[in-house]
Amino acid sequence: MTKKKFFLQGALLTLVSLFLRVTNMGYRSYLSQQIGSEGMGLYQLIFSIFMLTVTLSTSGISLAVTRMVTAALANGRGETVRSVVAKCFGFCLSISICIAFTLFLTADFAAGLFLGDSAAAPCLRILGLGLPFMSMCTCMKGYFLAVDESLSTAVSDALEQILTIGATVFLFWKFAPQSIETACLAAMAASTLGEAVSFVASWCAYRGSIRRHTPRRREKSKGVLRGLGHIALPCTLSSAARSLLNTGENLLIPRELQKYGLGYSASLSQYGLLQGMAMPMLYFPSSFLTSFASLLIPKIAKERELSHKNAVAYISGRAVQAALAFGMFFAVLFIAFGNSWGQAFYGSDSAGAYLRVLAPLVPLTYLDVVVDNLLKGLDEQFNSMKYNFTDSLIRVILVLCFLRFFGMESYVCILFFSTIFNASLSLHRLMKVSRLHIQVVQHILLPLTCAVLAVSIGRLLLQHMVISNGFLQVFIQTAISGAIFIGSFLGINSLISGTEEKKSMQQTE
Repeated sequence: MTKKKFFLQGALLTLVSLFLRVTNMGYRSYLSQQIGSEGMGLYQLIFSIFMLTVTLSTSGISLAVTRMVTAALANGRGETVRSVVAKCFGFCLSISICIAFTLFLTADFAAGLFLGDSAAAPCLRILGLGLPFMSMCTCMKGYFLAVDESLSTAVSDALEQILTIGATVFLFWKFAPQSIETACLAAMAASTLGEAVSFVASWCAYRGSIRRHTPRRREKSKGVLRGLGHIALPCTLSSAARSLLNTGENLLIPRELQKYGLGYSASLSQYGLLQGMAMPMLYFPSSFLTSFASLLIPKIAKERELSHKNAVAYISGRAVQAALAFGMFFAVLFIAFGNSWGQAFYGSDSAGAYLRVLAPLVPLTYLDVVVDNLLKGLDEQFNSMKYNFTDSLIRVILVLCFLRFFGMESYVCILFFSTIFNASLSLHRLMKVSRLHIQVVQHILLPLTCAVLAVSIGRLLLQHMVISNGFLQVFIQTAISGAIFIGSFLGINSLISGTEEKKSMQQTE
């Protein structure tokens, strides 16, 4: 992938990702208005259980397909690509159908035991119907990433989002659910419909793409199951263990808050404020980052296959610098304007307050997204999953130890410890395998200083401006501060880089 194509495709993916994040935030805002923070808490808990089955059905498959297809194309074995993907399809479909059937049979038990509400069982069943579609789409996502056609996945994701939101609004308008359980059922039914349509769109795009990128002559691929075992199995096992722990953590939080002294509704509301409202806002800007981060996997995997160590170090360094700069800007922005975000998206000062408190986590959270993708491209997925599993295990233990005594404040402290612990391990591993060196001035001090100055100037310029529309206010705050940050950071960074290059040339002479 050429540099120009990389940035063009990344920019287009970012636009689609931004559309998905914006519409998702709008969707969550709509749901919170319909079902309240308590309903958002139940909605999040249902998805926590469902995400465990999603992990078992899809984890590691996309990475395995990307790596195997990339290797086949890089080594001139394009005639085996169809066979590779077809065998992965068969594997995905078999696993997902078995897991969906199990979820269907155990929905009543799971809803009663874990959610404390057997009326939520139909939500789990209808979500299970979408598992085979999600699994197949994951397989095709890995293929599209390997052949530089990630836009096909982005388009199908956008279509899924539009249909999900449209169907949810229609069901709420047509049937006006009277309980939070039936409201959640309507949202889950719309989600499953969106996944089915997304699969159809992805399949049509895949059929056209496979004819363009593979020769008519076909050969059976060898070692696909071995490849799945080497790449996908460690990811699946580790992700399943981590997902199980995450699900346990999410289910424990409301229960431990009740032991702290809160009622059932109050504990669900507190959980919904943090996980259902504040955390989506915190992750919202990462749509600008995740698109480029996903493109790094085949790019750095190819450089590794060709033993280009300097290229691996260069790509890793630039990616880490961009992630830290991006994260520091939004951390400072959230601290300064967090209340505006909470009001704009949810009409909630409490959600904005949580966002401001969690803002210092943003640089490490966004950095971890990029580092994990780099490690996957460098065949370090097992270590990455090992760190994530350890992190999740520690979080569950800490939730059990502290939440019942100190309430939600202790969970915020747990999030800080967890984020620092996980990011430190992942970054250390990347530095070891890629020969990456962190430069304190360029990677940390420069972006932090530029972010503080940019947001301070932006706040000063806007202090006398009255904007009635919350979304417009957030947009203007971000746009003005962002423009100042980009101009100052890129200018100073290029000046520092140019000075270092001159010194290096003088030393060489």
